Amino acid sequence: MKQPNKCRRKNTRGFTLVELTVAMFVLTVGVLGGMIMIILGMTRDNTNRMDTTATNAAQAVLEQIAAVPAGTSPVLNVTDCVPSTHAVTTAGTAGGGSGATLAPNGDVDFQQPAVANYEIPYAVCGNNGLIATYNVRWHITTLANGGKLVIVAAGHPTIYNQNHAMAYAKPVTLRTIVGL
Repeated sequence: MKQPNKCRRKNTRGFTLVELTVAMFVLTVGVLGGMIMIILGMTRDNTNRMDTTATNAAQAVLEQIAAVPAGTSPVLNVTDCVPSTHAVTTAGTAGGGSGATLAPNGDVDFQQPAVANYEIPYAVCGNNGLIATYNVRWHITTLANGGKLVIVAAGHPTIYNQNHAMAYAKPVTLRTIVGL
């Protein structure tokens, strides 16, 4: 009877250097891809927060203007969270309207200089004492039926003046018709 050789070598080969290098490369690409996705997600979260805050700033001014009867054009005092009081002109004209320059798509054009009495720096207070100041501009057109078309836009001044894609947040534009 033949006894099995207990000392027989098993075919136990390890990784080669090439296999190890390829595995480390694949792992590195995967980890870096995940990190880039996390960074992009954090950037989009910040952009969404700024977009929501700009919408709130524009809506605060829009509601003040919309509360004025269409046949009148008083100068309003709007107070932000600092509190700073700003004069808001509610006068509009027929045809092209009055106020901030409009882009061809009908949004307020922040690339153009601000029009006097149709632009304010509106401060929005956040957590931990943080204050963000948004540039709020508006355009008012008097309609043939006596109503007013009010366009109010808000943008973060340090963001829309930069050409950096990761920090860009388009200004928010809101519209309403008053007096119908």
